Amino acid sequence: EFKTQLFRFVDVFPRCRDADDVLRHLSEYFDGVPVPRAVELGLDVAEQVPLGRVVSAAVARRNVRRMARQFIAAEDAQGAVVRLRRLWDQGEAVTVDLLGERVVSEDEAQRYADRIVELVDVLSAGTPGWPAREVLERDPWGALPRVDVSVKPTALSPLFAPLTGAEALDAAAARLRPVLDRARAGGATVHLDTEHDEAKDLGYELLRRLGREHPDVQLGCVVQAYRTDSYADLHDLVAWSARELQIPLRIRLVKGAYWDHEEIVAASAGWPSPVFAEKSQTDANFERCTKFLIDHAGEVRPAIASHNLRSLAHAIAYAERRGLGTGALELQLLYGMAEPVHAALVREGHRVRVYAPVGELVPGIAYLVRRLLENTSNESFVRHRFAEGRDLDELIRAPVVEHHRLDEQPVAPRRPATDPRAPTPFTDEPLAELRRAHARAGLAGGVRDAADRLGFAAPVLVDGQAVATDREIVSVDPGSFDRVVCRSGGADGSIVEAALDVAASAWPAWRAAPWEERAAILFRAAAILRARRVELTALEVFEAGKPIAEADADVCEAIDFCEYYGREALRLSRGTRVGQVPGEANTYSYEPLGIGAVISPWNFPLAIPTGMITAALVTGNAVMFKPAEQTPGTALRLVEILHEAGVPPGVLAFLPGLGEDVGAALVEHPRVAFIAFTGSKAVGLQIIEAAATVRPGQRQVKRVLAEMGGKNPVVVDTDADLDVAVPAITQSAFAYAGQKCSAASRVIVLDPVFDELVGRLAGAAAVVPVGPAQELRTVCGPLIDADAYERVARYRSLAHETSDVVVERDDVPVGGWYAGPVVAVTDDARSPIATDEIFGPLLTVLRAGDFDHAIALANDTDYALTAGVFSRTPSRIAHATGSLRAGNVYVNRGITGARVGRQPFGGSALSGVGFKSGGSDYLLQFVETRVVTENTIRQGFAPPPDEGESTPQA
Repeated sequence: EFKTQLFRFVDVFPRCRDADDVLRHLSEYFDGVPVPRAVELGLDVAEQVPLGRVVSAAVARRNVRRMARQFIAAEDAQGAVVRLRRLWDQGEAVTVDLLGERVVSEDEAQRYADRIVELVDVLSAGTPGWPAREVLERDPWGALPRVDVSVKPTALSPLFAPLTGAEALDAAAARLRPVLDRARAGGATVHLDTEHDEAKDLGYELLRRLGREHPDVQLGCVVQAYRTDSYADLHDLVAWSARELQIPLRIRLVKGAYWDHEEIVAASAGWPSPVFAEKSQTDANFERCTKFLIDHAGEVRPAIASHNLRSLAHAIAYAERRGLGTGALELQLLYGMAEPVHAALVREGHRVRVYAPVGELVPGIAYLVRRLLENTSNESFVRHRFAEGRDLDELIRAPVVEHHRLDEQPVAPRRPATDPRAPTPFTDEPLAELRRAHARAGLAGGVRDAADRLGFAAPVLVDGQAVATDREIVSVDPGSFDRVVCRSGGADGSIVEAALDVAASAWPAWRAAPWEERAAILFRAAAILRARRVELTALEVFEAGKPIAEADADVCEAIDFCEYYGREALRLSRGTRVGQVPGEANTYSYEPLGIGAVISPWNFPLAIPTGMITAALVTGNAVMFKPAEQTPGTALRLVEILHEAGVPPGVLAFLPGLGEDVGAALVEHPRVAFIAFTGSKAVGLQIIEAAATVRPGQRQVKRVLAEMGGKNPVVVDTDADLDVAVPAITQSAFAYAGQKCSAASRVIVLDPVFDELVGRLAGAAAVVPVGPAQELRTVCGPLIDADAYERVARYRSLAHETSDVVVERDDVPVGGWYAGPVVAVTDDARSPIATDEIFGPLLTVLRAGDFDHAIALANDTDYALTAGVFSRTPSRIAHATGSLRAGNVYVNRGITGARVGRQPFGGSALSGVGFKSGGSDYLLQFVETRVVTENTIRQGFAPPPDEGESTPQA
């Protein structure tokens, strides 16, 4: 616990502005945590001794910098030359890693590339005078440059990710060309590091492009042995080097530095883990990969990077067995770690290369924390040997693992067939793993194929039969006006009346159906949705203008609603026994309300109606479904799937039409017992008002569930990690063109970090991929229709009148309702751009004097849907989560993307009324409760209370 808090403190330390800030974080992080006595005394001194706070803060700063110097070789290129010369004199070569892994803008990426050029220039000028060292400067395949730099591909482009790979590769290659030109002219090695999983394959693509353009430059790359696909990658890289390069590729084999991260990401998403689960598997795979590298020495230059003595000794021994001299194998270690091992390898005559980070000490904390975690990991060789003193023979024993297990590729957990009597525990449907090429190809292909199936009809359906109508509603692709997606019928009052008559006849049998039967229908619907996932995703892309990743997530949420509400229905079906006393049996149970209206929006055209409809149906109600006019085709597919799954046609009517015709008729009809609505505040309030009126023939008070949007704030504290905050805010504000009720629309930033946050946010907004929803790269697609376009255009004009517009993107396609991201800074918290729900890609930024002021600004709205806070101060996080007026509060992450069962979703105030969708209370809105009390005494005898069962009257 102390270690965790210590690393968190080290992580936040660069954001501490003064002594008070340092001491505040120290006190909060270690409050209630068992602290070593020396640290505890230091905190006491801070409170009791004059100037103690300043002294303690200075001590903390000195010690953090001292730790940083342990692992970071120098703060700049000039300092690096001095430190690296010392290593050279000790018999060690170096590869220099420039700290700076996360960029959010083109300017930041260019600065990183410029620093690489400067580093190569400084090293090229500073190393020629070093003394000659044959073991470091030559191997059996030629000369080895003294200058060696390691580059983070993700720092070369803010778009270095799978969905924007093409443009990222172009940008990264362009930024590296000056480096490679210098490497060719002056003799230098350019090494591409491997980082998180999603960047690995793209990094190898960049390597191959550089190799094609510069086959005569010494290139290098990393293979991470903790990856389950590392052995296959190694085969491909060796073959490519032998086939394409004039100078053999140097491959640095490492075990990997992001194991926890990869495991957490995969487990959270429901994806197969890309890394081995057990350390013994990683160790065994490392040795297998070591052998392969050494077997192919000459086709590549093998470099074994580890602090594990067993791994190093194994490589040395195997190279000797293969008849290779010490010069054929390079051994790499981290700067500042296991220095006795460095010295021992040098004494034995091996070529040792030190991976030496260079950069500012305090901002380099992210690197430092990773090194600290490695040093103190429970699985760390360094810890086992040097801290715990374990027996060396035990530590160098060969890893025991069945080799066939190393070749087994993990598979995603599959949801077993659901037995309605005993369903498996609920788990969210995994989103498409778009970091994998096969997943991207499958969805992209599905979208291409769907284009040929558009223009279909979506008739009104009553009792499962198509009903002819005089009116037609045409939905078009909002990104391309000339593409018709669907032609739907248009219901009117008379059709509504007919549908209600059918429902009134069909409902009693549906009401009487066992809960298990209704739940089973939902489970079958989930299976059908799962089978048709790509098709439905593609339809949403065209009809709702929803980018591919967002559309896939919408289909997954629809599946989740079916699975989750089916299980919740089984829970409710059991009822409860309450207040049991001798001679009396009391049961508490749930009954459906009757016939209800579901009125759904266009922005989540499958998930939201699925949630509302299935919740109503599984609790035994009949449903009149009125979809949004913009997306009737997607709505039709949902109704067809539910009917196919077993929903009786009479209890689910499909009533596309205009809101003023169908919606109003349903809301006002005396036979409609409840209305489930998601949409605008204006319409929602009209529904609530109309439903409150009791009309002739009405025999119950209508129940209204309404979700009505938001003006969602994100508060950014002075100690926030902006590398996390900026991408999360950008995604929350501009994904799907801001057309989510949960989207970030206001950012409230504390004054000390205001300028930095605005600058980085502007840079990130400037590179948000804007384009047609059918392109995998697109984040910000078209607005839904002309009305939305005109509304956003009005607020964009208003932003120029009332604020400082720092970003306004007009680089958008033609032929669709496109509006690029806008970032506007204003001091007027009552400006319409800061108060009105715009429902588009316009983000307003406000300045706050202190944290309380920021919370007050965040709460100064009629809405209360979602909110976020980025802070690393525990007390401020607690203050925000307790004080922000929002139904969903997110800490240090984006504020969109709620998952069923994990983040039940819904707001209060004028954001809505009712329990949260995807939560354990949601079904209660579609039922009324009934208590039955039975006298169980017969002729003076009654069953014991714990055995008594309700029995029919004699």
